[in-house]
Amino acid sequence: MASKSHTAKFPPDLYEVMIARSTALGYRSVSAYLKGLVRYDALVQGPHSITLPMSNLPDAAQDDIDGQLLAVTKRGVGERGQLLSRLLERVKSVEMIPGEIVRTAPK
Repeated sequence: MASKSHTAKFPPDLYEVMIARSTALGYRSVSAYLKGLVRYDALVQGPHSITLPMSNLPDAAQDDIDGQLLAVTKRGVGERGQLLSRLLERVKSVEMIPGEIVRTAPK
């Protein structure tokens, strides 16, 4: 079956993560890596309780998270539990208020 083409744009840090991870995992191309991610998601059918809230954050907050993910990727050692916990706390602390860009909730 012929593949359908789709164009997507990625922030610079997330793009670097995508290149690094696709190479580290042994995918023959970034396209193969992205197809692998979609296939994995289709197999698992789990909720996106971490990445969905991130997708609703303002671009600047997403860029900050992408920068942290790039730093972890460059170190080559995932911080699954620790980084994940910190990112979740950051997502929870951001309030969307009409008329304002972002306000961090008091700790």
